[in-house]
This record gives sequence, C-alpha cells and structure tokens, in this order.
Amino acid sequence: MTRQLLLILSALAFLFSSCHKKGGSSGLLVPKDAAIVVHINSASLSSKLSWDEIRQTNWFREMSKDATDTLSRQLLADPASSGIDNKKDFVFYLKKHGRGAYLVFEGSLTNVTAYEKMLTQMDRKQAREIRKDGEYSYVMMDESSVVTWNKSMFAVVANAKIPNMTNRVMGNMQPGNYVFHNDSLQLFGQQALSLENSDNLDVDSRFADLVKDGSDVHLWMKIGQYYNGMNNAVSSMMKVNTMLENNIMAVSLNFDNGRITAKSKHYHSDEMNKILSDNKPEPVSAAVINRIPSSNVVAVLAFNYSPNSLKEILKMTGMDAMADMFLAKINFSIDDFVKANKGEVLLSFSDPTTVNAPDNTDHKNEAPGSVPRMKTGMKVLFATAVNDKGAFEKMVTLGWDLSKQFRRNDDGTGKPEISYKVENNWFAASNSQEYTDKFLAGGNSKLPFVDKITGHPIGIYIDLQKILPFAQSLHKKDSSSGKTAAADASLNIWQDIVGKGGDYKDKASEFEFEINLMDKNTNSLKQLNQYVDKMATLRKEKMQAGIKEVTLEDIKDEPVVVTPPKSKIHHK
Repeated sequence: MTRQLLLILSALAFLFSSCHKKGGSSGLLVPKDAAIVVHINSASLSSKLSWDEIRQTNWFREMSKDATDTLSRQLLADPASSGIDNKKDFVFYLKKHGRGAYLVFEGSLTNVTAYEKMLTQMDRKQAREIRKDGEYSYVMMDESSVVTWNKSMFAVVANAKIPNMTNRVMGNMQPGNYVFHNDSLQLFGQQALSLENSDNLDVDSRFADLVKDGSDVHLWMKIGQYYNGMNNAVSSMMKVNTMLENNIMAVSLNFDNGRITAKSKHYHSDEMNKILSDNKPEPVSAAVINRIPSSNVVAVLAFNYSPNSLKEILKMTGMDAMADMFLAKINFSIDDFVKANKGEVLLSFSDPTTVNAPDNTDHKNEAPGSVPRMKTGMKVLFATAVNDKGAFEKMVTLGWDLSKQFRRNDDGTGKPEISYKVENNWFAASNSQEYTDKFLAGGNSKLPFVDKITGHPIGIYIDLQKILPFAQSLHKKDSSSGKTAAADASLNIWQDIVGKGGDYKDKASEFEFEINLMDKNTNSLKQLNQYVDKMATLRKEKMQAGIKEVTLEDIKDEPVVVTPPKSKIHHK
C-alpha cells in the first residue's frame, strides 16, 4: 500500500507545485536533448483545486481505508510530510542515450531526513539501504529504477521502453532498446541534478517562452529526437531526417472557468518551412460549412490544404518516384492528383436517429421480426472542391474500381452503398441521395457554431450534448439506474469540442483546441474532480448492487455441491 501510495502522491504532487528557480532562465533542470518534457505551473493549479478538496472526495476516502500503516496515513493527511517541497515545480522528461532511453522525474526537498525515512519505509517487506556517493545519496528501488538526491533536490530515474524505429519499419513492434543497469541510472540521476546552464533546454528560446507563458501545463516534444533510432539505410533512402529535423511540438494547457484549452505550435525543418511558406492554404469559409443540409449537426471536420504542398513533401522525402511508380499501374500520377483537387475538404455527421424497429434477421429460437431491436443511424457527408472536373472524375473512377475488391454489399451485387456526384466544382458523397443533391445545390443552413471554427485552414466541431445520448442509445439494453445516472452526469458536464488552426506564421504552425463545459462559472479542474468522484461513486454502487443481486437472487437457488477432500495418501 505504501509504495502504491507514493506513486499516487508523486503524480498528485506533480499537479500542485510552483516555480523552481535553479538552472537556466526558465528555472528548470532539463537537458537540451530531452525528447519529451512535461512541466507544471502548480501555483496556478493549486489555486484551482486544493489538496483538501481532493481529500473530501469519496474515491479518496475509499483509498484511505486501505492505508493501515502509520506512514501511509501520514502521507495521505499531509503529502508535505514526505519531505518533498510541494511549493516548487516538478518536471518529467524522457531522454535517449545511445541505444536506450530513460525517464526522469525530479523535484525539490524541504526535509531530507523525512524524505529518506519515507524511502526506507516504503516497502515493509524489505528495508532499503541508503548509499552515498559524494554529495549524493541514492536508493535502488528495483532492478530498473533508482532514486538519487542531494540536500535540495531528488530525481527518480527509470528505464524507458519505447519502440525502436528500425523494428517498427520492419513490422516488429517490440521495444528493442537497450536496458540500463542501476549504476548507469544512478549516474543519470546525478547528471540531472547537476545540469549546467549551457546544457539546459531553455537555451532554446522557444522552450523558454513556452514555460513562461503562464499556462497550467506545458508539453514539449522533440519528434526528431524521439525517433532518431530510424535505420540509417531506410532513413537515407526515404530522407526521413529532412522531415524530422527540428520537428518540435510545443503545447500549453489551461483549466479555465467552463473550459479546458490547449494551444500548440509545431516547428519544422528549414526545408519544410519553405514548403509551408510557399503553399499556405486558404481559411475555411462559413459558406462551405453552411452548405451542410441539416440543422442537427453532430460533428464537422473542415480543412483546406495545398495539393502542391503534398507533391513537394513527397519530393523532399524522396518518395515521389516511388509514389508515381505505384500510381502508374492504375494510369494515374501525383500531377493528376494536384490537377484534380482544389484543396477544400468537408466531412460532417448529422441527424442521429434511434428507433425500435422489427428485426427481420433470423435469430436462433426467434422468428424473424418477432423482437423489436434498436436501430440507429446517422447521415454522413463528405465533400471536396474540384479543380479540374475531368482529372477528378478519372480519380474517382479509379478509386471506385480499386475499392470493389475490398467492398461487398449484403446482397452481393457490389452496387454502391453511397450516393456521389461531381457538380458545380464540388464532389459530394453521402449515405443519403438527398444530402448529396442539397449540398451540391449550395444550401445555406446558417449553423450556430460556424463562427467558432472558420477563419483558419482547419476547423473542428463536436457537439457532445448530441453525441452522448446517441452513444447511450447504442447500449439501451443496459437501462440500469447506474447507467442512466452516469449518462446524466456526463451530460451535465460536457458541452462541445472546438478546434481551429493550421495557420503558418513565424516559422510555426499553430492550432487551438478547447473542450467546453456546461458550467461556465467554475474552473474546469474542480469540475473534473467532481465528475471523477461522481463516476467512481456510481461504479461502487453498481458493484455493490451486483453483489447484492447475486447474493439474494442467484445463490439461494443454486444446489449445494459438496466436493470430497482429496486423499492425503501418496502412492509411489
């Protein structure tokens, strides 16, 4: 229990800390070649959700019941009694080293004696030995992790099992990377706590700016660093390094009143920057989205892209010749694709339906149509703007012919299950002929969410208030009060999801994403805490009801079977 508790407290402490001012300009100790970094602005988070609020939840109280030893009860009541400073930042990062990779979780200490006591008492079955190495102390937690600390900081270091890219390309998904021994992990821990400013990641102004923006959580992922294990022959043949070089994703996450927001910047290689700069797509227009022939829209994905940029990316990676060789077999080419498409794409889901209807399928022991069954449906529409009608019709015909070998209707005729047509410089396809025709005619629905997702090359909208009841209807057989209460709890918190972005400026692609909640006056972290607590309570009630039902209804009628004891006589 104590060891599991430490892991839980470490994760929670990760969410409740403030700013650590040692190291570079950001005050964080993160090596500049770290592949993945997570940083928390705990001063902000702790102001939105306190430890006392967590302690008042039912799930926390249930967990506390299992804490029978003194150390566990003490840590649950006061995490600071562990000696960890929960008023300073914690950082988690992954770093590759040679053929392997390792994880580091580091933070600050207020009381070294209390911290050492906690470490030695974590496992009641085995006392852990504290060893010294100069100014550092360390404990071997197991065969693949070590805790190292000095007077002011600690670092938990463990092996990271990440997929090897050579194996992945060859179809082998095993981790395949080198495993470090504890003496190496101990050294990595000391290096983490003694990082020089010149070796700190915040020498990169992009990272320094990220962690200074005041957001609750920050994520930094150096994709090229993460995937630098690609087989040399494969990477040189496909020129993958030209795409992975300086490929970085930086994300800021915030828990605001009534919503959870994320803003990201994606940095690229010099060659990729040139392609994106020369081929900027147009913003998604409200007129295109309003052509959806329905006022009951559940979800929309709309985006604009430059067909020529795809061609340039294939050239950059050296895959253009391979792609043309494959397409030539069906009398097509990359240039044909660029010529055919304008680059505007729309995908929508609308009008969800749920009805009880006779099921004419011949089920075992049931006459066809004798039992009404739930039937669900939804209108799906796909549309893309046409640049050259002749080239596009050629592409559609080839695509349909290729799909025949994978597609087959229930009646075995191979007749198309969807309606599609090229008209008025658009291609539209839907499972409703009416929707295809109305979109191509250029209707105007004046959808209320349009302004939220237009004005950028990418727009996403998902109405959770419509999706959640539809998803619940798919499981209508389980109409228990627990299921209904859980569905109601979800409807009471989730409103919709909005995403927009794709803009390229200042050598980065930008994107914004937000999850909107029904309650606009309470910060989303408090709401999530209440929601998780409600779901945990419902789950417990359901389990108790299940046990009660089995005890009262099933067991009392079951015949009692007495199994004779096995003979203790052993025959030679």
